[in-house]
Amino acid sequence: MRKYWRYVLITTMLVGMVLTLGVGQVQAAKKKSTIKLPAANKATFMLMPELPKDNIGGKRLGYFNLHVKANQTKTVRIKVYNPTEHTINIYGQVKDATTNDNASVDYLGSHSIDKHLLKKPGSQLVTVPKKTSLPAGATKRITIKIKTNDSFKGTKATAINLSADQFNQKSAIKNAYRYAIGLILNDQQVQKRDYQYLQSPSIKTRFTKAGQAAISVKINNPDPMYLEKAKIKIKLQNQKWQFIQYTTTVKNGKIAPNTSFYVDLLLGGKRLVPGTYSMTLTTQNNQYAKTLHKDVLITTSQAKYINSLNAAYLRNRNWILGGVAVVLVIIGGILVKVYRVRRRKRDLHAKNGK
Repeated sequence: MRKYWRYVLITTMLVGMVLTLGVGQVQAAKKKSTIKLPAANKATFMLMPELPKDNIGGKRLGYFNLHVKANQTKTVRIKVYNPTEHTINIYGQVKDATTNDNASVDYLGSHSIDKHLLKKPGSQLVTVPKKTSLPAGATKRITIKIKTNDSFKGTKATAINLSADQFNQKSAIKNAYRYAIGLILNDQQVQKRDYQYLQSPSIKTRFTKAGQAAISVKINNPDPMYLEKAKIKIKLQNQKWQFIQYTTTVKNGKIAPNTSFYVDLLLGGKRLVPGTYSMTLTTQNNQYAKTLHKDVLITTSQAKYINSLNAAYLRNRNWILGGVAVVLVIIGGILVKVYRVRRRKRDLHAKNGK
């Protein structure tokens, strides 16, 4: 048994690190910052998805990728093992896949869904036991049920989140481990004539989580399909001052179906200039290539707020002002010296003239 679960642990670790097609994965989170599987001697529990024979992409993906149709019930299972000496409780949830800012997919429920884009979430079709008690050294199968009533177009991307607490008696620290196993539901294929393409409803100015000043362009993916290998290029051109522009490029992005996210144009040490801008949004992905043109407005209040708190810009501004002050002092000194020389020559000429 131990030898078997050694292979399971290796498989679980590989599953946690690999995302074959960008459409599903196993993620593990310790608290909120860690996205890796714990070491064998510290693992709260181990898991192995039991992929069905008809799993799209084969049985080695590490996540469920299923074809479904209307009025159908399917069952899949995840095998879990408790390597500890204590009984643990495993808690189950179903989360809809969302897209992180700057185009990467999240399966841990870090963001709320956009109900305008995803009116019928896939999580409503999936049920998982809320709590499973797993004795020390025991193995169980957690059963997940998928029930569809109506047919739908495209893909509904979800993930099974399994979590458990581990209490370290020596350090009195309680860690929460969470794994996300992708559960992708596919029904009718989306035809090219039905594509709605990426859209940009709005922009805003803000400071990112890293504290960087940015113009953030909101992007919507209204289509029920993954957009992989996505390259997104955004250019904002000031309509009054042609030399003022802001650009950014996202390479190899992944966008979940029916989701929204922001792409950040980082300002760095640049001053944000208010005004009307011509925005060009160019995207290319595994489904299509498209260019969108739109006029957007950055207000004076938005620019003033960002500029007043942008440390990089203020630092650059202070260096520039300091440099200008030094130049003015030098020029002033030169002018004074020139004036004195001319005055001396004039006085000398007047004296000789007498």
